[in-house]
Amino acid sequence: MQEGENHVRRLFERINTLFGSWYEGLFGAGGELHPREVLRRLVIAAEEHRIEGLDGEMYVPNRYRLEIALQNPEEQDAYLTFLQPQELADALWQELQEEGYRLRGGIVCEVVAQPIAPANAPRQALRITAKFDPSVPLPMVTPSPQFIPPEEATNVAGVPFTATTDVATGTGARALLKSAEGNVLLTLANRPVIIGRSRNAGCDLVLEGDRQISRRHARIEWDASAGNYVIYDLQSTNGLFVNEQRVDNRVLRSGDRIRLGKTVLVFESSELPPPKEQSASNVEETATRPAATLTLYPDTPQEEVIPLPSEALIGRALTADIVIEEPEVAMRHAMIRWNGNEWQIEDLGSTSGTAVNERLLTPRKPLALQSGDLIYIGKTTLRFGITGEPQ
Repeated sequence: MQEGENHVRRLFERINTLFGSWYEGLFGAGGELHPREVLRRLVIAAEEHRIEGLDGEMYVPNRYRLEIALQNPEEQDAYLTFLQPQELADALWQELQEEGYRLRGGIVCEVVAQPIAPANAPRQALRITAKFDPSVPLPMVTPSPQFIPPEEATNVAGVPFTATTDVATGTGARALLKSAEGNVLLTLANRPVIIGRSRNAGCDLVLEGDRQISRRHARIEWDASAGNYVIYDLQSTNGLFVNEQRVDNRVLRSGDRIRLGKTVLVFESSELPPPKEQSASNVEETATRPAATLTLYPDTPQEEVIPLPSEALIGRALTADIVIEEPEVAMRHAMIRWNGNEWQIEDLGSTSGTAVNERLLTPRKPLALQSGDLIYIGKTTLRFGITGEPQ
């Protein structure tokens, strides 16, 4: 079972790594027919047609028809050769399973060519239709050792949980996460923690019984300069709610109720003092890291201010901390991080590059950021700022 899962996970990694440069060189970076974009569009089509069943579970279609219409016959033939229906079906199956959706039948993908339209005619390069087809048998799936039937575990956070990761290493606990019933699930210190449904996605708190929780759903991080914890939504499918208000990020206060899917967590401040053996380097880093923000589309009606964690990924991937959905933006385009002494930005080897104050960065070489710096990624402008400093 594990070998099969790893194979599916590698399918699109192989497409992106081995064929990515060929694909972008022939057809351009991004676009409607880039492999990751095709998979993303399939997931979106599934979510747009989802239906809640009588059992309370969310069901999505299992039959998908992809119609490709390009003006260049050679390009069209290349896409039809490259986008293999079974590979698409396998990858989509894995994505939908990990997002907690249910199916009435096995997934079938059909890739067909549409008649080539005249150059001056409006066209849609990729059109996806989805429908339910219970006549297709579901694949046989052997439950993993961690499998918990949905009827027995609608809320795993209702029982005590022991974190496999010591999240308080190097500093004392400042806060706790509890279940709605009051059981302590996780202690929080100065290290960021990830909450999600997958044991294989680096989560510190695993809530695998709730199918509405994403693999990596939320992150909680200590903001030393402000003296509080901040929770961030990691581009989850079903959203993050604090006191029943949907949020992208929020400063947490003692008693706040955090809802992910059907699961409710309670945040409580802790009076536990830090241990005496806390290292001087950790104390210094905690005390000196300045709060920083990124402003998307500064000085426009669409301006959006985003508080920065100690490390933030910028890119086109749905799992990026800051998502920029532009064809020329790479899936993992750039990283902003606090290195213990200063804020830095690093281009992660993107094709179109990253510029700061119109200076193009050298890939993989971090550059120190100053408050007020303008960052250019694709066609998007971002302004870096440090709280309390002029910009």
